[in-house]
Amino acid sequence: MGFLEKLKKLFSAAPGGEAAYWLYVQCDRCGEKIRSRVDLYHDLSAIYEASGTTYFCRKVLIGQQRCYQKIEVEMWFDQRRQLTERKIHGGQFISEETFAESQA
Repeated sequence: MGFLEKLKKLFSAAPGGEAAYWLYVQCDRCGEKIRSRVDLYHDLSAIYEASGTTYFCRKVLIGQQRCYQKIEVEMWFDQRRQLTERKIHGGQFISEETFAESQA
C-alpha cells in the first residue's frame, strides 16, 4: 500500500456509514442547548484490559450565548464503539428532538 493510499484510508469515513455519536446537552446555568459530535474512530481513547478493549471519551463543551460555563461529558464505549455509560457535569442530556425545537 502506497503512502497516498494510507493517507486516504486515514481520513476516509469508516466502513458502514458515518462513525459519529451526536451529543445534545443543555447548560444548567443559562439553558443554552448545545450539539456536539464525537468521532468514534478519532476521538476515543482505548482502554486495554484482559477482557478486551473498551473506549473512553471526555468532552468539555462551552456555549456561545452568554454564560460560558463548562459542561463536562464523560462517555464509555464497548468494543464495538457502542455507548455503554455517560455522565455529565454542569448540564443535562436532552434529546435530538428537544434540540431541534430550540433551533426552529
